[in-house]
Formats: sequence, structure tokens, C-alpha cells
Amino acid sequence: MLRRKLFRDLWQNRTQFLSIFLMAFLGLFVFAGIDAESNGIGLSTDAYYEETKLADNWVVGAGFSKDEVKALEKIEQIESVDRRISAEAKAKLGNGEELDMELNFMESLNSSLPLLIEGEKFSTDQEGIWLEELFAKEWGLKPGDYITLTYEGREFTEEVKGIILHPEYVFYTLNSDSMMPSYGKYGYGFLSSTEFPVQDKLVYNQLVIRQNKNSDSMMEKNAFKDMIKDVLDRDDIVVLDRSQNMGLDAIASEQAQHEAMGIMFSAVFLLIAVMGIVTTMTRMTSNQRIQIGTLKALGFSKRKITWHYVSYGMVISAAGSILGAIVGLLTLPYLFLPTMCEYYILPEWKTGVSDKSYYAIALAIVVATIVSYLACRKELKDMPAITLKPAAPKNIRHSLLEKSRLWLGMNFSTQWNIRDVKRNKARSIMGIAGVAGCTMLLVCAFGMKDCCEEFVVWQYGGLITGQYKMMFAESASNLEKREYAQQLKGQLLQEGSCEFRNGNLLKTGSITILEEGNYIHYQEENGNEITLPQYGVALSAKMAKILGLQVGDFIEWHMVGEKNWEKSRITAIYRTPTGQGITMYRQEYEAMQYDFEPTSLYTNMTVPQYMKDSDEVSGVISIEQLKKDLDENMEMMNLMVVILIIAAVVLGIIVLYNMGVLSFMEKTREVATLKVLGFSSGRIRRILRQQNSWITVVGIIAGLIIGYQFLDIMMQTMSEDNDMPTVTYMLSYAYSIIGTWLVSTGVNTILSGKVKTICMVDALKGVE
Repeated sequence: MLRRKLFRDLWQNRTQFLSIFLMAFLGLFVFAGIDAESNGIGLSTDAYYEETKLADNWVVGAGFSKDEVKALEKIEQIESVDRRISAEAKAKLGNGEELDMELNFMESLNSSLPLLIEGEKFSTDQEGIWLEELFAKEWGLKPGDYITLTYEGREFTEEVKGIILHPEYVFYTLNSDSMMPSYGKYGYGFLSSTEFPVQDKLVYNQLVIRQNKNSDSMMEKNAFKDMIKDVLDRDDIVVLDRSQNMGLDAIASEQAQHEAMGIMFSAVFLLIAVMGIVTTMTRMTSNQRIQIGTLKALGFSKRKITWHYVSYGMVISAAGSILGAIVGLLTLPYLFLPTMCEYYILPEWKTGVSDKSYYAIALAIVVATIVSYLACRKELKDMPAITLKPAAPKNIRHSLLEKSRLWLGMNFSTQWNIRDVKRNKARSIMGIAGVAGCTMLLVCAFGMKDCCEEFVVWQYGGLITGQYKMMFAESASNLEKREYAQQLKGQLLQEGSCEFRNGNLLKTGSITILEEGNYIHYQEENGNEITLPQYGVALSAKMAKILGLQVGDFIEWHMVGEKNWEKSRITAIYRTPTGQGITMYRQEYEAMQYDFEPTSLYTNMTVPQYMKDSDEVSGVISIEQLKKDLDENMEMMNLMVVILIIAAVVLGIIVLYNMGVLSFMEKTREVATLKVLGFSSGRIRRILRQQNSWITVVGIIAGLIIGYQFLDIMMQTMSEDNDMPTVTYMLSYAYSIIGTWLVSTGVNTILSGKVKTICMVDALKGVE
């Protein structure tokens, strides 16, 4: 009997329960889908790293000896140590182009093994080069072909022995100014150290270390690094772990960002589903008060009747959650994967639901069940004799507003709507939440695109005003570099890797030494341009936050390859999107007894071809081309924008329609009374639309505020090396407001047309 009643009630209140079902469906659709995708990233990378025996640490320095390798191999926690030379070179192709290449000359290979795609397996005993797959595919290279390479002005030719992928290059850019990859326009290769073109200058600059057991905590990682430094007894080295590898950190940050998005957006849908259960079950039990009394009188226990009403929310939420999770798992990851493949290089992309999805389904069902119980317990607690009688009218008291002169000056529709909102707070709050959720998703959608556009404007318009960046070869002398700067009227700078220390905190970052010029600018955290002091060092805002430092504090630092640790006073804090670290002027740097050795220069003059082809220049980057490459690599962002816009529209329609239907059903008697009193259908519709407009305005205001906060949280999940601005343009706010308003107005127009369908007899007849 109760089962038939359950299905009958679900059908009679199908609009409200359908909205609850859809909210639960969308909540788990988003959560399970993104969880399968983000968990799949973890499964894919873990399998890749395990198969290729990815190293745990890298020691960067110069001139590592065999004795140092043997000393490290004696450490119990270390499984293997390999020496290699990492060098920047050029690849000369048949069409005359010279492309950047990062070459790795290996003495031995026990960890971080190349994954063979085609050709022969890598061996340090063989001649030839093993090329990255995307680079080889872009230029039509395959095993058996030959490629010409140049290093420090020396040209040599190698046979392509194999096509590979390497775990250390999951994500990589060879240009420090670019955040987005352009695979195929540069590449990497692995060779035996016997192939190094300058054997009399064969100096190993990296040690690749694999541990027997990974260090999980930061304390363990730092202790292991200190142990390596103690064994090597050198101050001119930097020990890096996996989190400090740009590629490994980038994909790990991407995974964390997707997890955060899944939780945040799913929470919005599930919260609204819960509110829908509250309003629907409260109304249903209130309307079925006499039915509940009849069931009690017929002998049904309070427990059985309670379970019957609790099952409404449980059944609907369970059906929506389970179906949403299944559909999300089967569809959403495959929307992200094509774009992810363009950013990150993995041999295989997997998907897989983690335990979090099962917990989320269980949580959604439990919360819905508890909320259903809380919503209906009021009508279930009384005795049958009391429940069989109609509920006593609410004791409504006039508020201070209703007693004021202001109230008397209001028109009837305003007074009527204020009282209706006050008497139906839960329904009104649900409507505000739905509108706020719609606006929030739209703000996040347009804001994500704005942040990327702002990055381009900020980096290549506000901070860097030079149109070309010339990089110097290692063989170029300081005199030659200065001559180029004079001819091109450019600004010289030296860039390098640096290690920072504040107490027990140890971080790696970048160091920039500037000459006077007008092509590189700096801004405070609030966006105002500043001139860096001529003395002391300036620290990037994100690095300052990580290390817990501020202006006036001292920071310890040393450059990779230098022995001495320096202690400098922080004289300014600046914000930069990439390359977190310190900046100082040449005078301050040379005052510490260092030689200023520029690595590049910025200029606005077009660089002649003969300069690009000279041995002193390793490459010239066009800032305009960087902007274009960045725009072309925004497919992931565009996909997210489309998904969020669709979700916002669906959310707005479902919630507003449900709220409108619920409101209309509760007001049927009042609306019929207004008709009897002579109010036209058009005027009644305007009264109903007025309340909807109030709720929409309040919801939009709340959504704009919450949307920006959500967007900021998403931007904060990026890797430590990047500091993306959280920006939402006024036009995006306008789009969000207009979009929400159109959804609200459209739904309200449809619902207000129901005024004509009211049956006056049914609406006005008394309780039978």
C-alpha cells in the first residue's frame, strides 16, 4: 500500500522531484566524471613513472666525478646514480630551420628510462640519438634517418636510432617566458656521453638519483637532500625532487585543480538538491497531514510512516546520484582527454573512479535521507486525533516594516510579495541559491577566459614591453653581447636557477639580474608599477608567501653552480606570473663579487637575419608569436567555459522552474481570490513576476561575489612557479548578469502563463 502511495506521490509531484533528481544527477555527474578524469591522470602517471623507473632526485651542478657517484651509491636509501650532461643545442632541418633541442648525454642509465615507441632500445654503448616522438612526427623523422645538430658552434650529425618518450618531459617548454607548450617546434633527445661533441670539455652537470623508498613528507625530502649535500661536501649544487621538476609538478597541479573543481561545483548542485528536498517534503507532508493521521489511525506505526516519507528523498537522490555517476564516468573524461593530450605527453591515458566517488554517492544519499526526515518529522510527531484535524493557522505577527508609514506608501503588489517571501522563507532562499549558482558558474566560465587573456596582457604588455628576446650562446663573450645590445638598443639581463632558504624552508626558483633599460617592468601586488631599488634584492610575491618573508626581512640564496650562500635584505616585493624568485640590478650583483654574464636581451628593433644565424646567438623569440601560440593553446579553457555555461543554464532553469511551480501551487488559492476580487490575469502575472525579479536580483548579487571567490580558489591551485591573476572583466560580469536574467525571465514567463489555467471552483472550495 505504502509503496503504491510512494509512486503515486512521486508522479503527482513529478516536477519538484524531477528537479531534485536532476540536481543529484548533475552533482555526481560532475564529481564522478572529473574524479574519473583526475584519478585517471594519477593512474596514468603512476604507471608511466613505475614502468620507466622515474628518478626521485636530481643534483644540478658542474663537474661531478666518478668518486662522487660511488660515494652516493654507498648510501643505503639510494638505489642508483647516473651522470649526465644536459645541454641546449639546435637541430638543423632540411628546410633550413634551426629548432631548439635539449640533449641529454648519458654515461649510464639505471633510472628515468626512455620509453621506446619505435626503433632500437636505448643503450649508452651505441652511437646515434633517440628523439622525442612529437618532434620526430612533426618533422617526418624516423629510425634510420639522420639529423644535424649544433652545440656551441660545433656541428655534428647523428643517426636516429629510436623514437621515445621520457617521463621527465611530461610537460615542458624550452622557453622560460612561455607557460604553454608548442610541441614539435622544439624537442629533446638522448645520446651516449661518448657522442658529446666536445670530448675535451666533457663535464657532467647532473646526477640522476633513484631511491629505494620514496620520501613522503617534506621533512624527509629535505633530510635526504641535506644528506646528499653532506656526502658530496659541495655548496655549489642544488638537489631537486619530483615536485621541483616543472613537467611533473605541472601535471600534478593540473590533477589537483581538477579535483578542486569537481568538489566545488558538485557541492553547488548537491546543496540545491538538499534545499529542494526540504521545500518539497515540507510542502508534501503539510498537504498530506490528514493522510498521515489516517495511516496512524489504521494502525501503521510511526516508524513505518516516517520511513515511508524519508524514502522519497532517499530514492530520488539515490537514483539521481548513481545514474549521474555512471553517465559522468562514461562521458566527461573523454571530453577533457583530447585537450589534455595536447598539453601533457603520456603514452597512455587512463580513467578510473576512486573511492571518493563511492563516498560522494553515499554522502548524497545519507544527507538526502536525513534532510527528508528533518523536513517531515513535524507532521509525524502528533497523535492521530490531532493529525486528522487541519493544521491550526499560523500566528502571523506584523513586522516593524508593516507597522511603519513606509508600508502604507507601498502599492498592493509590493506588500503582497513581501508578505509571501516572509511566509515562505525556505522557498525564497532556494530560489536565491539557484540564481546565485547560475550566476556563479557563468562568472567562473567567463572569468577563466579573462584570467588567461589578462596573463597575456600583463606578461607581454605590462611587464615585458620588448618585442623580441635574443638568447646568447654559451660561447658568446660579454663584449659581443654588449655590441649586440648597442646595435639593437636593447636591455641586457642574466637569468639563472637559484635556491632559496629561510630557516628550514628550502625552495628553488629563478634569479634575474638586470641592466638599466625600459623593456622589463615590475608591479606591486595591487598592480601599480614600481621601480626596483638599486640596492638589496626584490622578491616575487608568491615566493615571499611560500617562504613567509616580507620587505625588510633577509633571504638566503645561492645560484646553481656557485658555492657561496648569500644573505640579502628584501627591499621590494613584486608580482610576476612566471619565474618566481629574486631580481636585482647589476650593481648590487657585482658588489657581491660576481661577474655579470648576460644570457639574453630584450629589444623593440627587428633582429636582422645575419644576427639570428650568428654563432653568438642561440635563438630569437618573437613576443608576438608567443602571444599567438598562447591563444592557440586555449582549447582546454574554451572547453571548460562551454561546460560551465551549459551547467549554469541547466541549473538556473531547473531550480527556477521548480521554485516557480512550487510557489504557484502554494499560491493557487490566493491567486484565485485575486481573480474574484477583479484582478486581471495580466496584473496577477506582473505581481508574480515582481517577486521573481527580487529573488533574481538578490541571487545575481550573491552569485557575482561567490563566483569571484570560486574563481580565485581555482587560480590558487596552479603550480608554485605560476602566479595567475584572478581577474573578471566588467563585460564578463555583464554577460553573467544578462545570461542569468534571461534564464530567470524566460522561466518566469512560462510559469506566469499558468494563471489562466486555474480552476476557480477547486481552488476556492473549503477543506472537505
